[in-house]
Amino acid sequence: MMRRFALYSDIHGNSLALDAVLADMTAEGMVERYCLGDLVGYGPDSPGVIARVRASEDPVIRGNYDDGVGNRKGQCGCYYGTPEAKEDGEASYAYTNSVLSDADHDYLAGLPDEIRFDAEGIRVQLVHGSTRKINEYLMPDRPDSFLGKLAEEAQADLICFGHIHIPYHRVVTTPSGRLVHFVSDGSVGKPKDGDPRACWTEVVIGTAEEIEAFAPLHLAAESVNGACVGVRFHRVAYDVEAVAAAVLAAGLPPRLAEALRSA
Repeated sequence: MMRRFALYSDIHGNSLALDAVLADMTAEGMVERYCLGDLVGYGPDSPGVIARVRASEDPVIRGNYDDGVGNRKGQCGCYYGTPEAKEDGEASYAYTNSVLSDADHDYLAGLPDEIRFDAEGIRVQLVHGSTRKINEYLMPDRPDSFLGKLAEEAQADLICFGHIHIPYHRVVTTPSGRLVHFVSDGSVGKPKDGDPRACWTEVVIGTAEEIEAFAPLHLAAESVNGACVGVRFHRVAYDVEAVAAAVLAAGLPPRLAEALRSA
């Protein structure tokens, strides 16, 4: 029987983008939904995001920012390529930590590292960063050989993750010859692929005929027991300028507001 589910992650305190995504998933008839972490940070409304996600009752994975803030580590485990980015990150962490309640901190700290389930003979693993590390970046240019080794170690056939804020779907071969799907679900609240609209991902597992009924999904190669995986990245417009204004009103760095516009 076909399995259809939605993935979303990296909301980063952007409750307007989250509202748009939740409404769009509902309009698309998505009943089974999973959040792959990083509810907080960078944006102006981390408490509102936590409240909305908790109210949705969607299963949630802990992201690296959730982990850093929830466990009061003093940093989010993020990579900053420039001194300016590091400065913005430190300001974001301090602000986020200050606006969350003790209950919010406890909720984030208590989230699981992964979710696993089987669908049509395919072993699905949902993580935030990678199968081995919460803040590892599986960028689109990672070699097939690297991803194949990760999948072999994880014993999974479909690995879905967030963290990099760039959506993609690839099929690689493990050292033992298995085909494995890697799906990066993009970002709800802080895209980094040049498109400022919020992103969520639809995944369909079933026969080729079942997947074709949901065109225009990207149909990839057969994986396990004849099951195929279809993936579609949904982009949803929201009021970016309103959130940028809220970023500035919160006293967060202007560069964080501009990042919402430029993606």
